[in-house]
Amino acid sequence: MRQLPLFLITTMLVACGGDPAPDTDTPATTIDTVVATPMVEWPGYYDDTLPCADCPGILTQLWVRRDSTFILRERYLDRDPLPAGRLGNWTVIDGQLALRMPDGGFMRFQAEGAGIERVGSDGKPFKTQLSYTLDKLADELNDEIPRMRLMGTFTYMADAKTFQPCGSRFTWPCAGGMDWGPEEGELEGSMNGAELERSYLKAVGQGGKPWTIEVECSLSMGPAMEGDGADEYLFIHKVLNASANCP
Repeated sequence: MRQLPLFLITTMLVACGGDPAPDTDTPATTIDTVVATPMVEWPGYYDDTLPCADCPGILTQLWVRRDSTFILRERYLDRDPLPAGRLGNWTVIDGQLALRMPDGGFMRFQAEGAGIERVGSDGKPFKTQLSYTLDKLADELNDEIPRMRLMGTFTYMADAKTFQPCGSRFTWPCAGGMDWGPEEGELEGSMNGAELERSYLKAVGQGGKPWTIEVECSLSMGPAMEGDGADEYLFIHKVLNASANCP
């Protein structure tokens, strides 16, 4: 049996030894963990009584709709017999629900438990022990919206009546409160469509001109203005101020 030379055996042993073990003091690579912000399902119906400085409270009802519109009714208890209404558009700002007001500002809410909490225009909670939380009572509510005071622009042209609430990008088809009978409109103390048309023409002179007014109104479904199906109508029961101005 042939034997390898001594210097070759030594060279092979050195080669098999490999590299020295890595320095155990070298820090491991740090992997940052990104925590995802939970998505909030804003659309729904919210209701509760919020604090009031000089009355027992403000009965607040808020419909946040999936089409980016909202309806807000606020009634100052022991003061207002008829709630004030706002119809407009909502968005999300810094993770908070933001309702665009007629003056261009926002009413903001943050998620709070199963509901929402009203916060300041800067997005910060109020410094108080009083509760500003509205409970979420339903994910969706398609019932009739009860009567409220609302300001906006009424237009009548070619037998079509429309109403655009102050601050809203959307326009609603409109009718007199008595137009569709007791099952589709609230009759008591309501005007009909003919009375509404006469009041409009007396104020602006001719069809097509905008008429900014404050009205007592409700919202309910009615026949679509075009084609089959149904649309949501704004029913005008009374004209409360025939020369109003949007903020």
